[in-house]
Amino acid sequence: MEVSLENISKRFGYQWIIRDCNYQFPPGSITGISGMNGSGKSTLIKIISSHLSPTEGKVKYNTGDKRIGNSDIYKHLSMVGPYTGLIGEYNIEEQYGFHFKFKNKVRNLEFQEFREWLELDIHPAKRIMDYSSGMHQRLQLGIALQTDVPLLLLDEPTSFLDNQAKGWFYRNLESMSADKTIIIASNDMEDFNLCGNMYDVMELKTIS
Repeated sequence: MEVSLENISKRFGYQWIIRDCNYQFPPGSITGISGMNGSGKSTLIKIISSHLSPTEGKVKYNTGDKRIGNSDIYKHLSMVGPYTGLIGEYNIEEQYGFHFKFKNKVRNLEFQEFREWLELDIHPAKRIMDYSSGMHQRLQLGIALQTDVPLLLLDEPTSFLDNQAKGWFYRNLESMSADKTIIIASNDMEDFNLCGNMYDVMELKTIS
């Protein structure tokens, strides 16, 4: 999927968080976006996902010769960030089944195969609301990686992961990144190891 930002600006109250952002994410690219806290990384990810509307400008999405409208882009992406979540009352099997009622799988894994691949040692009846932050994040990442969509948005994807879990994530991101356009916003330089390009969020406003 090709994602094009055209003069994207976002203001909250009287403060501009993003100004005149122009950039084209090529199909199949992996791009890293860094920046200080409050510099607009998460705001930009939310705008690209169409969860947040820009004050000015537009985002365009193209896959092959097909243009995807902003109102339909949610069908074609997965997103993981500090502000996304799972259904707390569900256990892992219920969450897995619910998610894949609406989206296709990259691999046609049965639930037990998914649990083994996830390498997360949790009781199957445990409710997600009782997970640790790291367990919750790993489950979100696992579901996102297994979702067959052309656009993957990752905002601080390893912020709650220990070293073992980070290794699991990096291995699987690399093995499952083919044909996906991936955008990673982070302050952890390890998260950018697979990125073909990396920019400070403030740089994007000068790139066309």
